[in-house]
Amino acid sequence: MKTIEQILKIKAVVLYILKAFPEGVDYIHLFKVMYFAQQDQLKEYGLPIMYDTFVARKHGPVPALTYKVLRGIGGKADLSSPELKDFADSLNIAISQDGHQLVLASKNAECDMDELSVADVKMLDKWIEKCKDVESFDLSDKSHEDRAWERAKRQADKTGEDSKITMYDMAAAAGASKDMLCVIRDRQSVQKALSWI
Repeated sequence: MKTIEQILKIKAVVLYILKAFPEGVDYIHLFKVMYFAQQDQLKEYGLPIMYDTFVARKHGPVPALTYKVLRGIGGKADLSSPELKDFADSLNIAISQDGHQLVLASKNAECDMDELSVADVKMLDKWIEKCKDVESFDLSDKSHEDRAWERAKRQADKTGEDSKITMYDMAAAAGASKDMLCVIRDRQSVQKALSWI
């Protein structure tokens, strides 16, 4: 389970992206902006923008917590914690003219900019700009070229269960330097050790 701080950061990222799409954005665009920005941030700084866990799905990487919240809006997932309910209340789902689900910020939802660093905002802006005019399934295809997704998808196909895309694999697929990959590996080891405390 994510911490309250992690949930608030993920919520801020989603609401920041939705600000750029006032008419709503389909799941693929939302998820791919999140993924590519996260991947690029890991490559450049060795740190994630947010701690949403990406899993390999048919149409590319999917941020698991964000997807759970979106499913919860439709009553298909349990959102019993107050933080997840608050996250869900900040979003709306609409149906586009072509029948696709669109995600929109709720009327009174505000992105908490205190949750986002200057580097986070720059990276999100970069990937919003790169993705906004690309067709959804072209974005999906682009994510299928990603070695991190391919590796996790092969594992998912073997086991029949969602397979997590590691931050290390994301950064490696983006071309992170060996030194940066060592930093990421060390941080993941420390984080894993601290989770046992």
